[in-house]
Amino acid sequence: MKQFFKFMFASCLGSFLALMLVFFVLFAIVGGVIAVMSQPSEEVKDNSILVVNMSKPIYDREVENLQSLLSSDGLMEQNIGLTEFIAVINKAKNDRKIKAIMLDFSLLQANGMATAEEIREALQDFKQSGKKIYAYGDFYDTKSYYIATVADKIMLNPAGKILLSGMGAEVMYFKDLTNKFDIDVELIRPKSNAFKSAGEMYTSNKMSDSNRVQTRQYLSSIWNTIAEQMSKSRNIDLKDFNSLTSSLQGVMPEDVLKNNIVDYLGFKSDFKDSITRNIILENKLSPKAKVNFISYNKYRKSFDQLHNTSKHNIAVVYAYGNVSQGKGSDLSIGSETTCRAIQMAVKDRRVRAIVLRVNSPGGDAIASESITNEVIKAKRVKPIIVSMGDYAASAGYEMSSNASYIIANRTTLTGSIGVFGVLPNFSRALKNNLGITFDTVKTHANSNLMSVTTPMTPMAKELMQQNVEHFYTNFINRVAVGRNKSAEYIASIAKGRVWTGEDAKQLGLVDELGGLTTAIKIAAQKVGLKRYGIVSYPKTMGILEQIMANQTTELSMKNFTKELGKPYSFFLQLRDIANMQGVQKRMDYILYF
Repeated sequence: MKQFFKFMFASCLGSFLALMLVFFVLFAIVGGVIAVMSQPSEEVKDNSILVVNMSKPIYDREVENLQSLLSSDGLMEQNIGLTEFIAVINKAKNDRKIKAIMLDFSLLQANGMATAEEIREALQDFKQSGKKIYAYGDFYDTKSYYIATVADKIMLNPAGKILLSGMGAEVMYFKDLTNKFDIDVELIRPKSNAFKSAGEMYTSNKMSDSNRVQTRQYLSSIWNTIAEQMSKSRNIDLKDFNSLTSSLQGVMPEDVLKNNIVDYLGFKSDFKDSITRNIILENKLSPKAKVNFISYNKYRKSFDQLHNTSKHNIAVVYAYGNVSQGKGSDLSIGSETTCRAIQMAVKDRRVRAIVLRVNSPGGDAIASESITNEVIKAKRVKPIIVSMGDYAASAGYEMSSNASYIIANRTTLTGSIGVFGVLPNFSRALKNNLGITFDTVKTHANSNLMSVTTPMTPMAKELMQQNVEHFYTNFINRVAVGRNKSAEYIASIAKGRVWTGEDAKQLGLVDELGGLTTAIKIAAQKVGLKRYGIVSYPKTMGILEQIMANQTTELSMKNFTKELGKPYSFFLQLRDIANMQGVQKRMDYILYF
């Protein structure tokens, strides 16, 4: 009894401390909101340089988060929304007070190369105004250097480096780890889906031959696209540029300066002084004139509204992240939320056309089917144009395939038309590591069909095989109808294979190459609009909604990991396996460039 009261007291104390923590977090949130709301709009001074810190997380649109509220700079500093970035840069292009842009690089936090491609295109458009762009970096990886080459002048910290070594991909494999912890995993996929490699991470410890072929193909395609632009911007012959990359002559400071990879070696303060002198000379200002450096965050806040609404609007529906059933979040696709967003855009009389922004490596097959069906219904009422981001693969491609028109970036990863199923068996792991065993009572031979603690019977395995074959056939037919191609042709290029946007256009899987801006313009053209507003769906979640939806789950998972003493990332992967209910339409999602 004494031990009982001891544990009860400890539990009560823990609950009290948790409540106190929630109270202080809520207090900080309310204080942050009040502080942000009370801040006046930023004043942009004459002769200003817009400084863009490129080390912030970059999503398709701005997302609120707790950390940003607790910072001194307000909501927008903690992430960059691509949609808003393009609009802000366009504002700066036409703003007489903004004389130039300075890009400040370290590690670019963008998921894929297509986001970098759209950022670069927005900056390239800015230069049409005759204004210059300057780039400074303590460190450039491939994506950040690709963006930096749009600049008129590039500086590297003398102690920094440029990771110009080409494109590489690493896929993480868990077979040896699952063996170590006595976890058995069954991977079931259509017999023709040799390129559908996502589930292989649990059943193999190296790339399959098919996956190696497709990965080499799309990496080469991406590299050829960006290398051509980088070498042209730096006035280096493409063959020489590739030679510099292969020999690692585009890494160390002395080499990159000698080989015209950068223009200067120096420090940020010196670069700012140099930019100041250039602005004074180019604009014929007094030598004592004040040149101001304004952060992207502050300049962004100088606009009350980036996108005005009108009686005629284009709706942008965002589908970002892994696909699952239910509501999802700002950074994940929930079928319920996405379907409702499309329905709202269709019902809104002021919305004339819809742009579906897809940035997803795929996910749950049933959720994907639901969203695809909603796209088909919407197309009967209004044009629906797909804009593909870094990924629009597998389930991401399925929901895109039946749109009125599809636009992809050249470096988008798309296709992956295929399915797979993963069924884990934790019985050995629980018995050998935790001493937990299971016994069953069944009314029929396969009553425990989807159990994760009982080996799959041959009959159950055959049923799963039939299931994935059915989903794959349906997937092929969906794409064939949407793209107005024969099912035989789609089957010949599908097989779970991943393609870049450039290759996908040649295959007829997309209609045109371009970014979100292009998609919006085409949507307007489809309905004959020259002047229009922009509305976004679904609405982003507030801070409190995010805490309630996500923080509790993550906190409990971390506590669980701490108690068992196992690697946190491993348990996150196990959670992903356990949450894979039924057939999946996704590409490898642990992929590093």
